[in-house]
Amino acid sequence: MGGGGFIKGRRRVLQGLVIRELGEGDLDAVYTIEVESYPRPWTRNFFRLMAHTSRDLFLVALVDDEIVGYTVGEVDTRSNGRKLGHIMNIAVRKPHRNLGVGTALLDELERRFREAETVASFLEVRESNLAAQRLYAGRGYRLLKNAAGYYGDEDGYVMSKRLNKTNV
Repeated sequence: MGGGGFIKGRRRVLQGLVIRELGEGDLDAVYTIEVESYPRPWTRNFFRLMAHTSRDLFLVALVDDEIVGYTVGEVDTRSNGRKLGHIMNIAVRKPHRNLGVGTALLDELERRFREAETVASFLEVRESNLAAQRLYAGRGYRLLKNAAGYYGDEDGYVMSKRLNKTNV
């Protein structure tokens, strides 16, 4: 981890962390992180589709020019016209977890959701993924409902956070 780190509050944050949109040639690194991070990874075709349909909401985190994490989202427009930001996925390589990478990705995705005038952001998380639940709760997400069998092999939770209060 070139450049070391510094303490911000009680959390270590990586120096030189860069968040940018997915670029040409990034999909292999993203897919490697996906496979390392999840017991039932999404397919390469899912990532290809999201790269074409949600390019401005498909973000990667880099340290020393190495992709160490990613997030992908989409804006869902409901029948009543309300826009919701859906966090489809977020993952960080194991050596870079708990260093602020996930938080930085989440914050940037939420900023882009706000620019798109979404009223809230929501996501699904595995019942067993306590680290992710802590991350989301720490960023203001609240449990919306249980999602029995959502992952096939495990239950999940739907969590939500209000973003643009003026649009509610």
